Amino acid sequence: MTRIILFVLAFSVSVPAMSQSPLGFRTDGTGRYPNATPPLHWGTDKNVVWKIDLTQSNAIPVILGNKLFTCAEPCVLLCINKENGQVLWKGESSYKEIELTEREKAQFEVERQQNDGLDKRLSVLNKKSSTLRKLLKDGLATKEATEKKLKDLRAQSDTIKAQKLKLTTLNRYLEPGKGAGGFHRTGGYSSPTPVTDGKRVYVIFGNGLVACYDLEGNRQWLKLIEHPTAAYGHGSSPLLVKDKLLVHFSDLVGLNTHDGSEAWRVKISPGHGTSMHARLGDVDVAIHPSGNVFRVRDGSILAKGLGSTGPNSPLIQDGKVFFVAGRIRGYALPTSSEIPATWSPLWKGANLKGGGYWFPSPVLHDGLIYAMNAKSIFSVVDAATGEVVSERRLDFGGGQSYPSITLAGNRLFVSSDNGTTLVLEPGREYKELARNSLETFRSSLVFEGKRMYVRTTKGLWCIGE
Repeated sequence: MTRIILFVLAFSVSVPAMSQSPLGFRTDGTGRYPNATPPLHWGTDKNVVWKIDLTQSNAIPVILGNKLFTCAEPCVLLCINKENGQVLWKGESSYKEIELTEREKAQFEVERQQNDGLDKRLSVLNKKSSTLRKLLKDGLATKEATEKKLKDLRAQSDTIKAQKLKLTTLNRYLEPGKGAGGFHRTGGYSSPTPVTDGKRVYVIFGNGLVACYDLEGNRQWLKLIEHPTAAYGHGSSPLLVKDKLLVHFSDLVGLNTHDGSEAWRVKISPGHGTSMHARLGDVDVAIHPSGNVFRVRDGSILAKGLGSTGPNSPLIQDGKVFFVAGRIRGYALPTSSEIPATWSPLWKGANLKGGGYWFPSPVLHDGLIYAMNAKSIFSVVDAATGEVVSERRLDFGGGQSYPSITLAGNRLFVSSDNGTTLVLEPGREYKELARNSLETFRSSLVFEGKRMYVRTTKGLWCIGE
């Protein structure tokens, strides 16, 4: 989610309009914008260049030339003129547009009717259960007799629910609703960040849909992969590497970018973090939040259990990879195509304070790793030794810390979902430079030049002096 999660290759902050390096989750995956010089202070009425109203999304804005891509509920990709906030085009995707074969259509209708009948039987059983509970509450039935009858009704309900699960065509093509896998009020369907190779834009949604558009807004293809199964909705973003798009709704799936067809599939439990790309020798790999390493070409597992990032993402920078979620682990990336199954850690690694969820992805700058958990406990770790330099709880005045930590120029930006952002001076000692408030957001900040872009739950803001 927000957990929202996310995937891309190295990128320079000034992005050419037709960059061939994918741009997506946290821009290049590191959350660093070393050449940016945004304002130190802002607010809803201060240093606002423009602002547009949009429905909810936690997707991180993606900048390509003069265009900016973001998402909106329920399943919308938006292309926006980054200079003035004008919406250039929007692409909407829905289950109604999925193409079924004639056989699938016929089977869907048969199973829909069967499902309606099963739902009616469940409704009758639920009413009987409610009546029994009321009689027991009013003292009109004995506990022993009532519990026996309720047990029998539960058994009948379980049998019907098992029959509903066998309606495979209906279950696949019927969009999951609220409370089902893929949807949660915090993330909705539009939390994943889109990714672009400079020619096409790829976007996924929390109901299992994946779509591809050209830069003019013409959809090239739409695919339903599967219903998401991660708890609390879907949060991870797609990873684009050459001609493969990696998505993880239930299984980790590699799609062929030209038509969205499935190239390979790996059984692995989904989460909310986003996989990251690395090149080991001449082998392109995806480093998964679970600590597993997959070859992008065919999904082969090359290493297992290196660490865990929970709902955030592995940090790959300076030839190393770091996993931060309570415990921090670091590894030097192999430089040869002969990738070992077992990797030796750089150091033993420390346990960070805080516990709970680690939604924000960390940042590495000048040899220090900056990390934070959802409870806003901010940790600074020496990347060379793995030792904790300092830890403290930041005071945002409320909320949880969902947004990832970002670096713009020589300043750190850390945020809470109540809209408060602290601007810090990087270093071993804590130094707060500014405190700013906007509206609720769980997305991560994006910078370019003198501007900062913020995707809030209600809109998109461009901040600049």
